Amino acid sequence: MNAELFATFLVAALIINFTPGPGMLFILAQGLTGGSRAGRAAACGTATGMLVHTSAVALGLAAVLRAAPIAMDVLRFAGAAYLVWLAFQSLRKSELTPATAGEAVPDRFGPVYVRGLVNNLTNPKILLFYLAFLPQFVDPSLGRQALQLFALGLTMLLVGLVVDLSIGSGAVRVGRFLRRHRAANQWLPRFAGTAYGALAAGLILGAAT
Repeated sequence: MNAELFATFLVAALIINFTPGPGMLFILAQGLTGGSRAGRAAACGTATGMLVHTSAVALGLAAVLRAAPIAMDVLRFAGAAYLVWLAFQSLRKSELTPATAGEAVPDRFGPVYVRGLVNNLTNPKILLFYLAFLPQFVDPSLGRQALQLFALGLTMLLVGLVVDLSIGSGAVRVGRFLRRHRAANQWLPRFAGTAYGALAAGLILGAAT
């Protein structure tokens, strides 16, 4: 690995991971509504999705998918449908939740982990970003380009996981503060539902661009 290129990559990775995006919004929503375990589970699911994207780029699978627009659109709309379903569930939960102050009902780790994984894997923009971003920091003169790509992707994953775990934990504290107000128990699920709806809209609109 070229040390100078890798140092530049680390700076870029930090900036990218601290920039608010769909993944961060998803983790924030999970942490606010489901507590610390949900925030951690969403971050871990997202990180697993990043590992899959990294492997796809390193193995050349991303280029194959990029050449098949129909496959990318199917993936995109499947992700949008899943997010719409999550939005419906959250909004329905807000209608059933009494407006009383209290703690969040902890979500089980497994289901939220799967949500984070599916949300990440069904967003083809992440795969396309990896395909465009990672190769810029590969030094062809060193050879083993697939291994360099995988190392860069793994570094991106680890940086993102640290940031996402922090976001999830911070969201829990914000959620606890908001729940001291009676109406927050209804508005937090509504926020989550709106967030999921916005993410779904982003995927659908992305298909038209």
